[in-house]
Amino acid sequence: FACTRGSTQRSRAEVSGAAMSLAHNMAAAGPNAQLPALGTGRGRHVGTCRGSTRTVGDERSPSKRFPVAAVDAILKDVLGSYLREQPYEAARCRDMAKDIAEIIKARVKDLMIPRYKIVVVTHIGQLNEQSMQIGSRCLWDPASDTFSSYVFKNASLFALANVYAVYFE
Repeated sequence: FACTRGSTQRSRAEVSGAAMSLAHNMAAAGPNAQLPALGTGRGRHVGTCRGSTRTVGDERSPSKRFPVAAVDAILKDVLGSYLREQPYEAARCRDMAKDIAEIIKARVKDLMIPRYKIVVVTHIGQLNEQSMQIGSRCLWDPASDTFSSYVFKNASLFALANVYAVYFE
């Protein structure tokens, strides 16, 4: 780990020492100290890490939004074409869930949406007059992160595919 400030190399210890110094200065200022507002887009330069310049207060904003409608069409196409005539067989469906997730991920990546991390989760289960609830949780920035979901059913099985698109700054 190495960060540069101007032309000076800084080690992890120096960077964490600077962070502790900042925390000490903030604590010494007291509980009523005024801090700059976050999210204003203005701030001081804090250096360069791994080739990117960051400024305190930078906002995450994707240059190209994630195309939810296009991903919805991919989900519908892949699930429909692979499962339309497929009967439910537990072992086969377990393997198909993995394969379908990989196919969906490859097709979404073919859209070449910059700076989004793609996570695909698929579930396949038997339709047998039972109910099922599936939930998911993650850290989320509603301004830039999004998801797409599609449910498929045939005579003997159901499938749920979720694509989560998390913006990577």
